[in-house]
Amino acid sequence: MKAITGSLALCCLFVGCAAPQPAAPPQAATGQAATVGSVDTAPANDDEDYETVFVPPPVGSLLGGGSVRVPKRAVAGTDERALLGNIRRLNAAAGSKDERRFVVAAVAQVTGVTPRELQAQQDVLQLRFGELCAINAIARGDSNKVQQIASAHAKGQTWTSLAHANGLNIATVAQTARNAADLTATNYSNAMERIKGGQDKLKATGVKVFPRPQDG
Repeated sequence: MKAITGSLALCCLFVGCAAPQPAAPPQAATGQAATVGSVDTAPANDDEDYETVFVPPPVGSLLGGGSVRVPKRAVAGTDERALLGNIRRLNAAAGSKDERRFVVAAVAQVTGVTPRELQAQQDVLQLRFGELCAINAIARGDSNKVQQIASAHAKGQTWTSLAHANGLNIATVAQTARNAADLTATNYSNAMERIKGGQDKLKATGVKVFPRPQDG
């Protein structure tokens, strides 16, 4: 009996050694920052930031059928609600791989901050380009204020109070964000037009399309 018991124990030991060991979960590198791409890969909240519109052919067929999801049109007004609406427009557009580069270019143009600097800010602050547009509009080119304004907003200060604290009216910030959102839509539309019918998509959403300089 002892011999049988010993043999069984020895067999179990061999089986246990031969069995594959579960792999340890991958560990993040020490000090490695979160992937910045995740900030803009997902669109903003569906119902709040997008709407479904019907676009007649041939544009509808180009964009995936008669019904397409597009960022909501500009929010009328120059108060904090309008600012938030256009921040959401920018974030929704940045959630699209095709539109993201137009968002970066538009925010850079209306705020005077280079695209490279905007990307550096996103790397550090992990904020989306809509919020970065508002922050840079309030900072007015003072890079030292960007972190301060971002921190204050994260702690619950409203855009209105932040604008006033930096000598601005909220209407100025709201208009800057709307200009960026409209410029994004216009530039994206012009790029789509070179493919096929992009202007019609934007007109169907109620966005005013500005002519290119060569168009007069």
